[in-house]
Amino acid sequence: MRKLQQFAIGQRWLSDTESELGLGVLIDVDERSVSILFPKSDETRVYARNNAPLSRIIFNVGDSIQDQEGLDWIVEAINENHGVLRYHARRIDENGQDVVKDLNETRLGAHIQLSKPLERLLASQIDYKEWYDLRIQALLMQAQMSRSPLRGLLGARVGLIPHQLYIANEVGTRLAPRVLLADEVGLGKTIEAGLIIHQQLKTGRSERVLILVPDSLQYQWMIEMRRRFNLQFSLFDLTRTAAIREHDPYLNPFLTEQRIIASIDLMLDHPDLHEQAIEAGFDLLVVDEAHHLMWSEQEGGNDRYALVEDFANKTAGVLLLTATPEQLGVESHFARLRLLDPQRFDDLDRFLEEEEQYQQTAKIAEILMSDEPLDSQQIQAIEALLEHDFTDEPEQRYRAIHELLDRHGTGRILFRNTREAIQGFPGRDCQPVALPKPEDWNTTGKLREQMWPEEQQLDGTWMETDPRVTWLLEALRTDLKHKKVLLIARSGPVVEALENALRLHAGIRTAMFHEGMSLLERDQAAAYFAEESYGAQILLCSEIGSEGRNFQFASDLVLFDLPANPDVLEQRIGRLDRIGQQNRIQIHVPYIEGSAQERMFRWYNEALNIFSNISPTAQTLQENFIVELKDCLLSDLSEKFEALLEEVNQQRQLLEQELQEGRDRLLEYNSCRPKVAQRIVNALEDYEDNSLVPDFIRRFMSSTNIDFDEQSNGTVIIRPTDQMQVQGLQLDEDGMTATFYRDQAQAREDAQFLTLEHPFVESVMEFINTQSFGSANVALLKSNAIKPGTILVEIWFKLNAIAPKLLNVPASLPKQLIRVLLSENGQDLSEKVASHVLQPYIQHLDNNNARQVIKARREIIEERYQQALDLVKTQLPQIVQDAQQHYQNRWQHEIDRLNFLKQHNSGIRQDEIDRLEKLKQEGLAALQQVNISPEAVRVMVSVKP
Repeated sequence: MRKLQQFAIGQRWLSDTESELGLGVLIDVDERSVSILFPKSDETRVYARNNAPLSRIIFNVGDSIQDQEGLDWIVEAINENHGVLRYHARRIDENGQDVVKDLNETRLGAHIQLSKPLERLLASQIDYKEWYDLRIQALLMQAQMSRSPLRGLLGARVGLIPHQLYIANEVGTRLAPRVLLADEVGLGKTIEAGLIIHQQLKTGRSERVLILVPDSLQYQWMIEMRRRFNLQFSLFDLTRTAAIREHDPYLNPFLTEQRIIASIDLMLDHPDLHEQAIEAGFDLLVVDEAHHLMWSEQEGGNDRYALVEDFANKTAGVLLLTATPEQLGVESHFARLRLLDPQRFDDLDRFLEEEEQYQQTAKIAEILMSDEPLDSQQIQAIEALLEHDFTDEPEQRYRAIHELLDRHGTGRILFRNTREAIQGFPGRDCQPVALPKPEDWNTTGKLREQMWPEEQQLDGTWMETDPRVTWLLEALRTDLKHKKVLLIARSGPVVEALENALRLHAGIRTAMFHEGMSLLERDQAAAYFAEESYGAQILLCSEIGSEGRNFQFASDLVLFDLPANPDVLEQRIGRLDRIGQQNRIQIHVPYIEGSAQERMFRWYNEALNIFSNISPTAQTLQENFIVELKDCLLSDLSEKFEALLEEVNQQRQLLEQELQEGRDRLLEYNSCRPKVAQRIVNALEDYEDNSLVPDFIRRFMSSTNIDFDEQSNGTVIIRPTDQMQVQGLQLDEDGMTATFYRDQAQAREDAQFLTLEHPFVESVMEFINTQSFGSANVALLKSNAIKPGTILVEIWFKLNAIAPKLLNVPASLPKQLIRVLLSENGQDLSEKVASHVLQPYIQHLDNNNARQVIKARREIIEERYQQALDLVKTQLPQIVQDAQQHYQNRWQHEIDRLNFLKQHNSGIRQDEIDRLEKLKQEGLAALQQVNISPEAVRVMVSVKP
């Protein structure tokens, strides 16, 4: 069998990255994309033609092939017609009759086996002992991972933060999740969304993902998905879509990629692109900044709301992200819930009535969560809600809380964690620096010229008279001398001018981070800044520095200028004010006295209070008073400005008080059940403490001539070489810096985090799955208990059930791998002698002697192999029966739970239950078709120690 790469309808192809889909058939092809139908798993994939991860499968004369009826044939001749093959094949039927048939490759069965260990062994294609051991270890690791509840959570470069992992696990394991993520700023909504996306993709629950964001956040999301989750998203803007359509006017651009990030404004400005994106279809829609989706009962939704509603109605899974779920009014909050479940949230008045009822439920839950004893009236209220008896005991309280949480109205659809509930934030202090105004300072020009005059002089001459530069130089030599300092300014040229002055004229160790640099250069700058002893003292960032990167190890922030938008200012501060910050953040704000800069500082500080605390109302208040604010910024209208500051400050306090009073503590508890969250954290820590990945990858690289260099700082540099003995791995020509340790991966943004879910490790596993690597070996077995010259035969079989990935059928198999160990005379030693017991006594045998062993014992080896296959086949019916029972129980438990909850919580969707039932039946049917494939065979020759 060989592989080819030319496309024609009807050809059979194998996915290089998803071999579990079985053998696919090419059903459509054009200049940019190919569509492959995988009949066995009932999946269709659309791939970009120029980089499709596909292998064309062509069988050779003498190969065994299987047709769609499951009959085996031997290929005798091959003909080709317009790129599609016709096999002339022969078989002996059940009556012993010789049958000849011509089989088009379209009639081949979907199951394919790439490795034939026995044939390779008998042909003396013998692998190294280390390769054989690596193959077995890889198969065992994959089998363990398929059963792990941590699938999809392992590979992300994120801290093990309980509330984030809780939400990711709760939402990511659902089929077609539709939820509103509404954590406060700094608690990691983007990370939560990324974890959910990652888990959905890794488990097969989603394949096609569309992320809709404001223009300013496109690159942040693209970088975040790549940097933290190893997910490659394509950014679709007008230039890209136009280029695709220019090349092929009839091609839908949104069918050329599986994972896409696009601007909401792009869709609004170009309705044809909106229609094409809808037509292309996605499994999961993610919408950031969802508070911009406005709606009222009288006027309906704004254009953004209508656009997202169109997508939400046609997309199974929807994630909406907002830090302020009720900031813009209860109507808009209801409307966002309505986007997620229009049947459940179809009437605003009824929603308001239910919310009042849930407030009562929340009050009872608060009483249960307190340590105070309950009186008889409270117990009666609890019993009325639970509809069964209740006694005031710790265990009963715990159960009652969780029953109320499961029944809570928005508990399955809305997740909101607050800083007050999560805690662990040291706080922040503002350090204003008022500087005297130079004589020639502009106080009458346009607002841009008054606020950011340095941007008008790109040659850098502004630095000679700007007092902020002098202050910065002095501060870095004195008060900030031994501290890590993050500086953010609006533009790249300003950052470059400042960095040049600090490095060349003041001898300060600096690093730079701006949009003109490549991702690699930014990574290197961030890593240099992160180094404790010899790293940069200051990292100077343009506005892009406030997007997508976190520097919690630093606690001093210099705002060289102030942005015009309070959300952008909060993003800047949020680079340091995040979970994991150990110190109070010091925010240094230099400004020119008597200028628009001072007035902007006072607006943020005295009206919006944004430097001291996160202000959930800041953006709304600024939008409401934007006209008055601009007038005051442009001219020194002291009396009017003072009145404005006082009025907005009072409104802010009232709004914040209303938000505090409206806090739903039951919802907050439901958004992070501490004991459940901690169990997830503990499970991840235990897995990583006992992970076999570091040892496995080191051995694999060493045995295949991949260059790797262990560094003293806990990283490893991996590079391809000309002598590499494997191909097709996810490894760039320039190599990569990586680490096996989560803490190190978080501290060093240039180091990739190697886990079983990293693309490089996945490509190693896929290589082993689809190639013959390590599948045949002959070795020496040092033993006094076995007569010298006697052989033992070890065969590993894999149980395969081809089905859509989201069903995770293999996890229900009690055994995915079966090892059979037979003595030369056929005694079954499988249970008596474990693999790990033999391992220390097995040694390498050179190829010449190994070939002699095969030649001399060929007949016995074939007999033992057939005996092993028969032994496994006798086990198969019981394995299938046990697997079906386990699979039935696993899915039925969730179906029963949702049916019960549906009686009390109308937030449970019937379509969700129906789909679970359908998938349960599909999985049970797939388990009926479990087949056996040999994965590896080893012959061991006994010798004296």
